Amino acid sequence: MNIDPILSAIIDTADAANTAPDDYWSPEDGLKYCGKCHTPKEAYFAEKHRFNGIDRHPTDCKCAAEEKERREAEMREFNRINHINLLRSEAFSDIPAAAWRFDNAPVMTKQLTKAKEYAEKWDDFSREGIGLLLFGNVGTGKSYAAGCIANALIDRMISVLYVDMTDVVNRMQGNFGADRDSYLKRITRPDLLILDDLGAERNTSYGKERVFDIVNRRLLSRKPMIITTNIALSVMQKATDLDDRRIYDRVLEVCVPVLFDGENFRKGNAAENLKKATRILNKENGGN
Repeated sequence: MNIDPILSAIIDTADAANTAPDDYWSPEDGLKYCGKCHTPKEAYFAEKHRFNGIDRHPTDCKCAAEEKERREAEMREFNRINHINLLRSEAFSDIPAAAWRFDNAPVMTKQLTKAKEYAEKWDDFSREGIGLLLFGNVGTGKSYAAGCIANALIDRMISVLYVDMTDVVNRMQGNFGADRDSYLKRITRPDLLILDDLGAERNTSYGKERVFDIVNRRLLSRKPMIITTNIALSVMQKATDLDDRRIYDRVLEVCVPVLFDGENFRKGNAAENLKKATRILNKENGGN
């Protein structure tokens, strides 16, 4: 039976693309074999699918299949890295936390250990909508711990948004109507929202109302949030101001409190930097 000329040309083109100089045909089955891995580069159609004299089709030999898988794996890794880089740039657009990681921590405190456990068990916490309230004195590592969680999750291609509470309130102050609603949707969209430094925003009814909008919208989304604050847990639990109470009640409803009660790392960093500067100056002046 004659083969259609157009179909024949297509077959010839495919066959040429699937042929290398050292290929050969096996006398046993009549199929083309790869000269490198000695596995078939053709396969027979099932009897019912043969037509117009066409009884076989090209297929990948073992080395071609392995090379294809290697290229696809490289492309998947390339796409994964690009996606992670995009997530990281979106997460830390206003806060320089991209390098904050558990592996880089100078000291693995008990609080950082808890934060790491939260990141490792993210699937469970996310499913239940449970977040963290990281509270304690200034400079005890609350923001750093939140940033470490964020980076650990981003490495798993989980979306995070890390924002300063004061900045969020200020931005909402300049947005009205549809613009404000759009901004609220933006901070609700990521899998994890980190609100840094609750209580640093303006202590006004307007500011508190905006904070309530954010916290309440996030709570209704049933997605976790992590909040850092210098406000003591006892103050939050015993708040008498109605605006404060509305905010704190919602925070404590979905965020597990973790106390950061260690030394002030910022003071330690300042002291270490002073020592470094002294050594540099002594060296410039001929000292040891």
